[in-house]
Amino acid sequence: MATRRSVWSDAAVQRLVQRFVPVADEVTRLQRDAEPDCLFFQGFCEKGHYGGRTKPSNTRQGIYAVTPTGAFLASCNTRQGDEVAAMLQKALRAWDRLPPKDRSGAAAALDPAAIQRFERLYPADGLVLRVYSRDLPRAKVTEGWRGQAWNQDHAWFRRDEMLAMVPAAEVGAERAFPDAALLRMARVHLVDNVRGQTLSHAPEHVAARRLIGRTVALDGDRQIILFEGNVRIDRTGTWATRGYGPRGPQRLGFDAQLYGAAEFDRKAQRFVDFKLLCVGMRFGATEFNGRQDDFGPAPMGVAFDLQSVDAAVVAPSMYWAYGWK
Repeated sequence: MATRRSVWSDAAVQRLVQRFVPVADEVTRLQRDAEPDCLFFQGFCEKGHYGGRTKPSNTRQGIYAVTPTGAFLASCNTRQGDEVAAMLQKALRAWDRLPPKDRSGAAAALDPAAIQRFERLYPADGLVLRVYSRDLPRAKVTEGWRGQAWNQDHAWFRRDEMLAMVPAAEVGAERAFPDAALLRMARVHLVDNVRGQTLSHAPEHVAARRLIGRTVALDGDRQIILFEGNVRIDRTGTWATRGYGPRGPQRLGFDAQLYGAAEFDRKAQRFVDFKLLCVGMRFGATEFNGRQDDFGPAPMGVAFDLQSVDAAVVAPSMYWAYGWK
């Protein structure tokens, strides 16, 4: 999100990018795995700003400009809009020098059937939520973009998990949120990624979890459900709290309350509205989440909202922690 604020909002970048097809993706899998699309990505990366390394590394983060067939044009890794604009201009010059026959191929660069991305497991008949994280108001605010930072993600629930969230169609009926789904939500989505990247929690780091749904109204096929609960995350270990910094004993956590409201269409067997808010105090830091000078405790919020049915399919950022096959 920091890059979006500082780079893609830049007027010069917005003007230049009209000549490109922008694509964003999670780099972790692409830079490490050996599947066809990963190797395709790694191929042009090695000609860019990480090319020619004498010390082996999986790191290939950055902004790359390539042709549809993967021919490298230019790249950089920066949050400075003017530097990205300069890179795009360099890429356009390289593009203009290419013979027309080298600008695209007669066939697709990759066979879609050979690509096994997590998106193939998209639960179209389940529940898909947008996830937003941000700091909440407090007395001492960090200056600059970090004090106004926020992040976003997506949370997926399969159909059986979704149906297990719904209490009986009787006012006052209660049902506990399916525990495996609640544990995954706490591990993967109740993380402090407000300012940057962080890791998912292990099951043993979720010290407490509870979320109860209660039917409060019925209107024909529509069932109104309120949610209430709490989550406590407590994690200790040895890790760095500054990028590539020294490791040392650390502790982090998030002690929060959950409140929500949803509307379930019993005839269609799907949620037509779903909102869940998790608010509480977080503390600690991880290596790349930008909290090296802000250990807290401090208030943080994570909000879940129903994804529209016609929205693009976007996988959860830490999809590997879902354990889905």
